[in-house]
Amino acid sequence: MNTSPTGLEEPRHTGPDSRRRAAAGRLIGWCAVALVLLAALTVVLWTEHHPRSDTGKISAHVIGIAPRVSGPIRSLPVQDNQLVPAGEVLFEIDPEPYRLAADVARSNLDAINGEIGNARRAIEAQRLQIRAAAGTLVQAESALSEASETYERLAPLLPKRYASPEQVDTARRAKESAAAAVDVTRAELAAAEAAVLDTAALEARQKAALAALAQAELAVRDCTVRAPFEGRIAGMNLAEGAFARTAMDVMTFIDSRQWYVVAEFRESELRGIRPGDRARIELLTAPGSTFNGTVESLGWGVTDLPQDPFAGLPIVMKELDWVRLSQRFPVTIRLEKNVPHDLLRVGASATATILTGSR
Repeated sequence: MNTSPTGLEEPRHTGPDSRRRAAAGRLIGWCAVALVLLAALTVVLWTEHHPRSDTGKISAHVIGIAPRVSGPIRSLPVQDNQLVPAGEVLFEIDPEPYRLAADVARSNLDAINGEIGNARRAIEAQRLQIRAAAGTLVQAESALSEASETYERLAPLLPKRYASPEQVDTARRAKESAAAAVDVTRAELAAAEAAVLDTAALEARQKAALAALAQAELAVRDCTVRAPFEGRIAGMNLAEGAFARTAMDVMTFIDSRQWYVVAEFRESELRGIRPGDRARIELLTAPGSTFNGTVESLGWGVTDLPQDPFAGLPIVMKELDWVRLSQRFPVTIRLEKNVPHDLLRVGASATATILTGSR
């Protein structure tokens, strides 16, 4: 189809200036494309060497505070969300029943100590009796020796009539009587030695009573529950008068001595991450601020729900089930201690960038 000119068309210039401008435009365009590609390559290289995750969560060690004794709470000097120094009293259980138990244990120990004292005095008296019986035995043996010598001296004189039969018979009876006295004295000594008391059983009871008293006194001390370390109380729903039970948590305690960021990284990024690598942390509680951290550990196992639950492993859900996605594993980053405490809350969001090879 032919069109006739209208006279409004711009004249086409094909001179040298027009060609230079076109060449310059093409050069600028290619330079822009090159800069975009260079920027993309730089981002890719930076990301490969400095993996980044925006799934980080602030974490700290969290423990439950449970009493070692049961009873009504008499004193509760702390409040929920309060920062508590180490050793500060968290709550106190009524100690009166445990003090009474300690008094009973102390009385039992005193009674056993008295029995041991009496037994030791009786043993000392028995030992004196043994020494007396031993002395009597020595005298009896000496008398037997004299009677035996007398009889042995007179018996040969009887055939020669230098001694009368009466004298010899008297010496023989004296010897037999002395021998019998020795036997009796030896028996008395043996009986005295066998009658000596033994305090082993009483001393065993004493040890048991000491242990019972120590346990009762420990229960009295356990009525006062103190902070095991500096931390913050969380989720406390407790009031004075509540009944606390042994080994059952009554409050949650967050360890504020050390904070962490746990971030998930794709499995393809883990090969460049090592414990000790430096990390840059951005906290959503402090927009625009960057804090430093150190990689402490890498996760070695995760589980999906509900397909493959493994008790004790961290749960990391996949976003799409119909696409083969790279699994993500948790990396624990220890924050430096100069991060202000008012920015640190368990579960708060964070972004982590690992500076691989910066150990």
